[in-house]
Amino acid sequence: MSDILCQWLNSELKISKHVEPSSLAKDFSSGYLIGELLHKYQLQDDFDRFSKSRTANSKLNNFSRMEPTLQLLGVPFDLNVAQAIMMEQRGVVTRLLYQLYIVLQKKKKTGLTGVALETLQPAALAKLHSIESEIYNERLKAAVRREADRQLQKVSQRYEVKGREIQEKVSLQQYEEMQKAQKMQEDLRLQSIEKHRLARKRQDEIMARIQAAVVQIPKPPPNRTLKAIELRKHQKKKREAQEVYNEIMQFEKLTEKLSPSAAATSSLSVVQTSFLSNGLSSKLRSPGPEEKAQANNQYIQKIRHRLDEDAAAREQWEKRRRRVLVEQLSAHEAQEEAYREEQLVNRLTRQCQQERRLAVQLMQVRHEKETIRQNRIFREKQYKEQRLREFQEVLDKEALLAKQAEIDHMEEIRKEIERHDKLAAERAEARYRKHHGFCLEVLSQVVDLATRAGEYRELTGNLIPAKLMREWKELFFHGKPLYEQAAVKPQPSEPTAEQIIEMEKMDILDDQDYEEYQHMSGEWAALGSSVVKEPPTNNNILGHVVHRLQDIVNPPQPATPPPHFPASTLKACVLGKLFSGKSTCLSRIATAHHILILSPNILIQEAVQAFQNNEVTEAQESLCSMDKETDRVPHDEAEKPEETSNSSDSDVHSSEQQALLSKKDSKLSVRAQLGAMVEKTLKRGKSVPDELLINIVVEAIRQVPAESGWILDGFPVDISQAKLLEKALSGTDPDKTASKKKKSKTDVIATDPNTPKEPPPPLPVLDLALLFDMSDDMALDRAARQTYEDMSQPAAAAVECLGVKDQTIQRRDRSLQKNQIQHRITAFHDTWPKLEKWFDTQQHILVKVNAEDDEDTLFKKVESVLFETIMNKTGKAEEPMTKEIPVSDAPAPAPESETTPPATAVSTERLPAVKPSRSKSGSKSPKGSNSTRNSAKDRKGRKTDKPGGKEVTRKGSKGSGRSGSDRGRSARVSECSTPEALSRPTPTEPCLPKPGSSEWVYVDEPLPKEITEYLAPYWEDVNATYVTNVKVVMRNLRSERDLIIHQLYDIREEFKQYLKRPDHKQEFVSHWQQDYNSMLDDMREDLETKAELHQRLDDLRERLWDICDNRKEEAMEERSRTMSNGWLEDHTTILINHFSTLIQAEVDRFQDTLRLLRDYYEGMEGSIQEVSLEFARIPLVDIQDDEQQGSPEPAKRIPLIPRRPLSSDLSAGKIKSASTDFEAKEKKLIMDIWQTASTAISNMMSAELQRREAQEEVERLQSAEGKWHKASQASAGINPGKEKKKSSKKKGASPVPEPSPAPTAEENPEELRKKAVKDKIRQEYFGALEHEELAVKVRLELIKSKASAVVRDLLQKAEDAYKEMEEWLGARFLAEMTSIDHLSGVARHHIESATKIYNELVLSASGFFIDGDITLLASPPPPPCPPPIETPLPSSLTILQLETFCKQLSKIAPTGFLSSKVFSDILQELTSLSLGNDLLPDSWMHLSVDQIQELVSLLTLDSELIDWHKFLLLAAYPWPYPTRTELLHTLGRFRALDPGSSGFITKEQFEQTELWFPDQHEHLEPEDPTEPVPFDRLANLKKFLFMLFAEHHAPVARLDYVNMLLYFASHPDPVQGFHRALSIATGTHISPKKPSSQLLQSVPRITEEMALETEEPQTGKEEGVSITALLTVVCHGGTKTENHHRFCSHRKTKKEYSEDFCRIYRELGFGELDKIPYRILSQHSFMLDLIDSSLQYKFTDIHKVLQRLQSQDQAQYLTST
Repeated sequence: MSDILCQWLNSELKISKHVEPSSLAKDFSSGYLIGELLHKYQLQDDFDRFSKSRTANSKLNNFSRMEPTLQLLGVPFDLNVAQAIMMEQRGVVTRLLYQLYIVLQKKKKTGLTGVALETLQPAALAKLHSIESEIYNERLKAAVRREADRQLQKVSQRYEVKGREIQEKVSLQQYEEMQKAQKMQEDLRLQSIEKHRLARKRQDEIMARIQAAVVQIPKPPPNRTLKAIELRKHQKKKREAQEVYNEIMQFEKLTEKLSPSAAATSSLSVVQTSFLSNGLSSKLRSPGPEEKAQANNQYIQKIRHRLDEDAAAREQWEKRRRRVLVEQLSAHEAQEEAYREEQLVNRLTRQCQQERRLAVQLMQVRHEKETIRQNRIFREKQYKEQRLREFQEVLDKEALLAKQAEIDHMEEIRKEIERHDKLAAERAEARYRKHHGFCLEVLSQVVDLATRAGEYRELTGNLIPAKLMREWKELFFHGKPLYEQAAVKPQPSEPTAEQIIEMEKMDILDDQDYEEYQHMSGEWAALGSSVVKEPPTNNNILGHVVHRLQDIVNPPQPATPPPHFPASTLKACVLGKLFSGKSTCLSRIATAHHILILSPNILIQEAVQAFQNNEVTEAQESLCSMDKETDRVPHDEAEKPEETSNSSDSDVHSSEQQALLSKKDSKLSVRAQLGAMVEKTLKRGKSVPDELLINIVVEAIRQVPAESGWILDGFPVDISQAKLLEKALSGTDPDKTASKKKKSKTDVIATDPNTPKEPPPPLPVLDLALLFDMSDDMALDRAARQTYEDMSQPAAAAVECLGVKDQTIQRRDRSLQKNQIQHRITAFHDTWPKLEKWFDTQQHILVKVNAEDDEDTLFKKVESVLFETIMNKTGKAEEPMTKEIPVSDAPAPAPESETTPPATAVSTERLPAVKPSRSKSGSKSPKGSNSTRNSAKDRKGRKTDKPGGKEVTRKGSKGSGRSGSDRGRSARVSECSTPEALSRPTPTEPCLPKPGSSEWVYVDEPLPKEITEYLAPYWEDVNATYVTNVKVVMRNLRSERDLIIHQLYDIREEFKQYLKRPDHKQEFVSHWQQDYNSMLDDMREDLETKAELHQRLDDLRERLWDICDNRKEEAMEERSRTMSNGWLEDHTTILINHFSTLIQAEVDRFQDTLRLLRDYYEGMEGSIQEVSLEFARIPLVDIQDDEQQGSPEPAKRIPLIPRRPLSSDLSAGKIKSASTDFEAKEKKLIMDIWQTASTAISNMMSAELQRREAQEEVERLQSAEGKWHKASQASAGINPGKEKKKSSKKKGASPVPEPSPAPTAEENPEELRKKAVKDKIRQEYFGALEHEELAVKVRLELIKSKASAVVRDLLQKAEDAYKEMEEWLGARFLAEMTSIDHLSGVARHHIESATKIYNELVLSASGFFIDGDITLLASPPPPPCPPPIETPLPSSLTILQLETFCKQLSKIAPTGFLSSKVFSDILQELTSLSLGNDLLPDSWMHLSVDQIQELVSLLTLDSELIDWHKFLLLAAYPWPYPTRTELLHTLGRFRALDPGSSGFITKEQFEQTELWFPDQHEHLEPEDPTEPVPFDRLANLKKFLFMLFAEHHAPVARLDYVNMLLYFASHPDPVQGFHRALSIATGTHISPKKPSSQLLQSVPRITEEMALETEEPQTGKEEGVSITALLTVVCHGGTKTENHHRFCSHRKTKKEYSEDFCRIYRELGFGELDKIPYRILSQHSFMLDLIDSSLQYKFTDIHKVLQRLQSQDQAQYLTST
């Protein structure tokens, strides 16, 4: 049975855990699997609340939730069964599972759900089940103990076991001590007996000697009379009686000691009887009458006492009997009640069974009726078959054949399904292999990352730096291995695959380092002490120059205008597997909504048919547009040949398109021409190319009428068709757009500030992509059904293709689709993921519908989706069309001719520098379009000034969105920049903008072609060289970092091995031990021999010490050699050279930039001068020594700086100072290199400035000379004789013309314009150079700080390594010395004990061992004591509970106030069964709702709000109640720590202040280390007080000490509490005249303290009370302003209280700022009413309230029982 059940659970139901027959009871003991079993049959809706845990709470939860379901199923399940399952009793789970199996199988056959079962259940039975469930839950909760109780029991049991063990130990010790005492007493007794025996023996010997010495005198014979004989007998009997009496008395005394209640008379009677029996009673003295009376009285008292005890025992027995009877009576009543309930259940069950029986009978009757009807129908059918049998004989053979065909068809379907499953399994296996390979690769990379981290930690012993972790993460994200696969130095000519990977890794890390260097992030981030904080900004002037050169050399291609299509209400495509119902549903859509359906297969057939029918075009414009389309498609496809499915097909297609273009004069339509191309392609046996198919679809879309919709049926099939369709319909190539987005940023030094922003991504051309989703099995089923229908209906019928054309076409070849369905489904699975990503993730137009529904449901779903899409598109189209009008009209020529001339005219008027010819060309192309549309002939006809004119017109359209007004402003600025204009004051003109700013208009004068062709590639070379040099330096720095890490590790490891080198100490030890053991045993005990052995041991120790000292000196020398081997200087020099190379790259970039800018601006000026400027060389540090440089070498191109290595003979004391000097020298070296580079930059700038000034001076002199020459010629025409004389006289001096105040009409405006342009060029040129100078200096400063940091880090690492080596050396030396001391101690012990050393003494390395593996260890320290544990009080909260409660309440009510309703709800939740087990004491957990309400009412005396601070303070009681004097003293101590009178103190100040109770107690450490330290409640209470009253929202937690003390001012008498609070607010002692309440008697713990308070005398002058103090007291605990709700209507606001107090002060004749004596203020009626009605300072002892409530509960319980 168990095996059957396990098979049912594992195979059929597939539960979450595999069960076995042996572990069935254990697996189902928690109830989780039973709930899962019911959930599998949809009967357990709350299964998500089941728990897998095996704790008692989880079992209680699971069995409570499953009981109603089992009762609903009719499975017998009660508390006993639940307990048996929990206790894992064998057979119980098997029986329950068998019952569930039977019931669930019946339910499965009937098909009823859990809801149906509940509905069919009678109401009475359901109510009865609910009652039973409640009883079951209560009993289960009582039977199953909670987990907390179990844990508590375990803890208590553990401590009980410990207590018993301790008690047993104590008892054993006491018993042993008692045994020792008894043994000692027995020894003493034996000694005393032996002493007496010896004394008696000596006495007998003495007596014998005396008797022997005495002379024997004969005596008369003794008296032999009878009287004498009787007397002797009587004396003998009397003596025996006396001995017996003494023994009895001794026995009675011993009995009285053991049992004091023993009777004395019994002993007396025994004595008397014994004497009477012997006949000697007459000889004893009879007791007197008084003694008899006393004995009788004692006997009577003992009898009465015994009677009283018997009566008390009978009373107790009677009570116990009554209690047992009461319990039996209650148990009997409960049994009767259960019996009545059982009878009721039986009656109701009997009634339900009758109803079920009636229902079954009715069902049987109905079934019989149905059977009779079916039989009648069957009989009639048989009669009909019998009548028609003769007609069916002819068709039997055909029926058999059809049946055989059907069987064959089913076999084919089975084979197809098997084939499909096989293909699906292969596809799943391929996906698994791919996923497995990817996961394996990722896992190996994760393992490599972990091992690399471990290796680095092993090499350095430090944390992994962020730079190294970023490098590893970058390689990890790129999927590159972290370990080196192959060596790439030197770089191979034909690298292997591993070397290629290594080079890719280097490129990735180089790019990362370059990005960090450029953006000053990561490792190159600015240091805290560095002057440089941010990277230099972009040089806008340089960016403009570079991009202008690039645009001139490589002009941008014009943008292709988007194609034009008629407006459509819907543009969609429907995709899905074969036989998913796309065509059928779309045909109905087309019929119902007149939407055009475009099927690619039908479109191809129509195109071929049009070619065969010689379809003629209707308009020539369509042919022209088709020519443009065909011209564009091959051009675009030639750029991306990988998009086509077959390269040969694309070549054939493009050649045929070219052939088609050569036949433009033909009159065939576009569709016919495309059909001809399709026919030629199909005749070759090839498939239709995607490009040709897209052209056919696009041509069909062009023919769609405007304002109508179209849907593509089953197109596109793959991602390439989707992208080609997007490109054909939108005019933009998605692949190019995506490549622009994914393309990484190029390594450029400067960017163009006027670069236009990237346009937003184009909207998708389709409005909707609809997927008919269905399973593969459904597709195969439909294909088989369709094939079977075709076989059963051989007559072919023409099918009308609705939505495309009203024409008749042939039926599709079903057999071909049937044969291709497997490949079509496989192809769909292969192509759909990319299509889904395209339509869903990128275009967000994908909608999926379930195609497995019936035809009508699918049609309604598709109809609703299409309608929603059309409505969304219509809603978007109804928005204002102002933004769409320019876009739609842009290609039209008329608007362009109307809008452009005014802007051009304005720009022409405001630009005097433009020649008329250029202005004409500029007017034709305002946006630069004319220059790009010119033909090749126009380009050839233009001269060198053409690029300048073209650039002027282009920049007029760019300029960051500036219009022609910017040009006008720039023209005015250029005019004002002439010397003549600068000389005139123009206050109304704006100031000249800064070069490179957003307002600056750049100079775009024409450039010679040779300059542009030279400067553009020159800048590319400069950029590439700079980036390459920087990356090479970064690569070298990385390799040097790894080399240094390994070098330091090798140094440490080598030194470790050197310290472990062998020595000869063991030989001396072994020799000494042999000599010692060879001595005779007698000689070892001789003192002189011992002295000799000690001397030999001392000699051995001295010798071993000498060996240790020598080894230490050798290790010190080895360390010195390691430090002075020069590797640190070499690597430091190499690092400095790398940074010097980086500085050289920056300087070279600056020089190249300077040359570029100088040639560019001089080319615009037309005067290029050759300047011999040698490149500045930054010196490097020479690594070779002077000895290696002895041979003369030719002069080097790069200057070298000789280094100064450390001296090789460094002592230990000079190492630190030498390393410090070396660090200073290296820093000075870096500073010198940086200073050299900065000086070179400054020299280049000053030289360029001087050269420019000299050039301007020459131009100025030439201009002055030309003006003077013209003036002389003019004067020579008037007076030639005089002018010649003057000229001959002034020949030697240079003519200086007088400046005219304003340009006259004779001055040439062209010269003025050129002069203004030159001035602007000079400003722009020097602005660019200044920016470059600032940028390069920032970079140099960054490199200098980084170099210093790297060198400092290297020196610090080396110093740490050397220090670690020194520590190892010292530790090794100390260990060796310690081992020698241990050896000496062991040897001396054997010498003193004069014993041989049998075990071999081994002195190995730094340890001392005995017999090879025994070592000496120190005694372990004692374990620390466990932390203190607070013992919970009956009703008080522990400190941990108070802190937890405070945190929760602070989250719920940060203001400190809660409504009584919320507070009572919180207490009810905390005292419930499932919550708050550890938050409240046990006495709180039994509070009822009424008791909680009563407790809350005591806390809300004058408001409906509860101050939870006060509640927690009362819950923490008992604490030392402070007197008024103690509160004032505490206030004084707080104020002493607050000199600024802010009213707040910090936590440190609070902990330092002593309160009215001591917060530190000296606790003795327990003798048992396992016992915890006693818990100091007062010290922890002080910490809790700060946590309770402090303001934690402040930046630093602070405490309002006055507020805290006001809480402690509360008193059982609220009047006393008010005066205590007023004393705290004023800082003086204020007390009432007499007590006004008798509540003091109810709190005995505070009565004595109050008495002490009242007796305190008032000394000194009485101080007054201010209004501020009154407000502090009255407004404490909240006012109406703080709580705006209806519960605080009787409270006043702070402002109202202030007004009342001011009025009182005025009535008493005082000012508002004065202080009134309290004896005067307290006599005012308002104050008397306020004090009497104030309840906020009333102290409520909630613990007494809890005790009273508990006593009431106990009394009620006793009364009820």
